[in-house]
Amino acid sequence: MVYEGKKELKGELEWLLNLPPPPPPDIFAQVDTSWFDKNPEEYLEREDFKLFQELARVDLRDLLSDNPDVVFRAQEKIVSQTKIFAEVRNEHSGYCMPLLYYTHDFNFGAPILAHNLEVEEMAVAMEMGDSLRKRHIALSHAILPMVVNDVSARMNRPIVMKNLGSGVGLDTLHAASKVDGRISALLNYETNSEALALGQQIASHMEAKKQIETDKVQFVQNSFTKSSERADIIVKIGVICGLQDAVAQTLISSDYRQLNEGGVLVLSSSNENMKSRAPLGSFLIQHIGSKASPMKSWGLNCRTKETMFNILSNAGFSKITIYDDSNFPGKEKLLDDVLNGVDTLPSTVLEYEHSGRPIRLPTSDTPDQDIGYNWIAVATK
Repeated sequence: MVYEGKKELKGELEWLLNLPPPPPPDIFAQVDTSWFDKNPEEYLEREDFKLFQELARVDLRDLLSDNPDVVFRAQEKIVSQTKIFAEVRNEHSGYCMPLLYYTHDFNFGAPILAHNLEVEEMAVAMEMGDSLRKRHIALSHAILPMVVNDVSARMNRPIVMKNLGSGVGLDTLHAASKVDGRISALLNYETNSEALALGQQIASHMEAKKQIETDKVQFVQNSFTKSSERADIIVKIGVICGLQDAVAQTLISSDYRQLNEGGVLVLSSSNENMKSRAPLGSFLIQHIGSKASPMKSWGLNCRTKETMFNILSNAGFSKITIYDDSNFPGKEKLLDDVLNGVDTLPSTVLEYEHSGRPIRLPTSDTPDQDIGYNWIAVATK
């Protein structure tokens, strides 16, 4: 998943960055608060900003202070109450924050001091965060099964799929359960040992339940930059969201070289709606700080569809189709319980109690309900 840890990922990418074109000064996207800075009071007076302040008992203006101590205290107040923002701030271990959005099960994630369910409910229902849950549903239940069936049929054989920066690997594991006999090997590359252990437990559970074939799934504890096997499908979800375009293109060019002819890359990236349509979530993510410093934070590369297309085209791909997490093929066939549900599989495997229902979703009158916040591209070599 995105951000294996900035220092570690930067080291792993150094060898790739020697390739043309020359890399930008920093491989990571810069924090962009220009949209907010032009008129902060307009946003601070919004009802959602004021409600978050009330529930969390924090003055969001403190996050704008020039005094690091003031900023730090406000950040600590927030992350002591919500696991989602605690995980955002924990220098992006790569798998747990998305897992919380996928499952709405707060048994996952490091313990926090004063878990406030009202604040957590608001955090989990922010549209830009809920888009991760929707992205997971789109990939697991529609896009990845479609791609596997298509590539396997064209190649007239079971295919090799690599999930690079896989986290727990839920997207591809669910997809594998829907394409019986179509996958000869599924390789999940991930550096986080907790994610690997949970992913392996889930795969073993699915094998025992005969939901996936035995001995097809592997979890490899290594950076995705160390992957070199030939593959028919490469999956890269959330990996390039925080990277400069030139760096993303270099990574994708590497994927292109590793794909067999006719192979497919499935790639996601945050889009411009993350910034323009989700001001509270964008504000909090970009002001929540990091373990290294309260004054440093996430930088999301909120790409346009054109930029996404150009990155893939410049990396060598020709047939490129770009969906988003709210508009994708097969959506109309999914049951409402799936579209508006959460993933209970990890909780089942670990025997956590789970109601099977979301804690809270964006309200039905939210105008952004049919707006996607993540591009999901399917590109063929």
